[in-house]
Amino acid sequence: MNKKLFYLILGAMLLFGSSHLFAQRGGRAQEVLEVRLASPLPRDSPWGRTLDRIAAEWSRITGGQVRLNIRHGGIEGNEARMHLSLASNSIQAAIFTPFGLSSIDPSIMTVTMPFLIRTESELNAVMNEIQGDLETRFNRGDHFMLAWSRSGFVNLFSREPVFTPDDLRRLRVASSPEAVEMNTIFQTMGFQIFETDWTDVGTRLNAGTITAIYNQPAAVAAFQLHRMAGNMLQINIAPVVGGVVMNQITWRRIGELNPRFQSELLTATRRIAEEFDASLPPTVNDAVQVMSRSGLRVNQPTTAQEQLWFNELDRALPSLMGVDALFDQELHNRITSILTRYRAGQ
Repeated sequence: MNKKLFYLILGAMLLFGSSHLFAQRGGRAQEVLEVRLASPLPRDSPWGRTLDRIAAEWSRITGGQVRLNIRHGGIEGNEARMHLSLASNSIQAAIFTPFGLSSIDPSIMTVTMPFLIRTESELNAVMNEIQGDLETRFNRGDHFMLAWSRSGFVNLFSREPVFTPDDLRRLRVASSPEAVEMNTIFQTMGFQIFETDWTDVGTRLNAGTITAIYNQPAAVAAFQLHRMAGNMLQINIAPVVGGVVMNQITWRRIGELNPRFQSELLTATRRIAEEFDASLPPTVNDAVQVMSRSGLRVNQPTTAQEQLWFNELDRALPSLMGVDALFDQELHNRITSILTRYRAGQ
């Protein structure tokens, strides 16, 4: 074979191998599918380590035929960018927050409505009943839900103590520009919302241009924001329900490789995700304790003060369920029914 022909063949093999790899096993070429999964979370974090564990399990189950390549640390961009990359198949899967999931099916925001679902046990009761229907809605288009993540609750952190809605109205609350629905809810309730990128929150807190934030305690601890927002309101604002989403074209190709791969990979992924979710409450408690030792004040509202927050949502609901509704009325009614039954049985 002359050199020119050799390099032509080699180049063609490399080009083809950018999306498909082949392994020799038992004298027969076997396709190896690379699945790039984008994550906004650091590799050296509980979330990153869980994704690496899923990748190892996929390789074991498929004998190396499906290789999950985790793109940690947000290198694939924000959630809007990840949606575009999924559609173009430059990535095949991604981790999404509720805001990212709502771009696929807006009804997910109803699950994360502030002060509707109030505890981990309530969230589990609701998701156990509605998860199947939510997946049907997610999976009917170009996406497939590999696993849900119930990542705790968002809490309020502020420079001065907050116990009631009126206390919060005096403050300037930072929020992500991507949290459109959440921002609208708070504005409807009369709160001052200032949209800002998360990377600028510390600087703005330090300067006093914002005086309150809402986020998960573990995230606040990781960025040391409690040093500038040293009060935490001990009330759960909203659950954080995210998910691992794959595009349908890749999900179908996994089934084409081997009919058993889909069910076995799905089972393993969900098992690991559930184990991770179960490990989160102690992690959150540890984060709050660590912050408390360095000066965080955890402010416990009275039962009457708690009820004021729930009343705020009740007053806002008519406008949130109008013609241009932010929330799904039917799903809201179903969640309310589940919660009523659950609370009555406690």
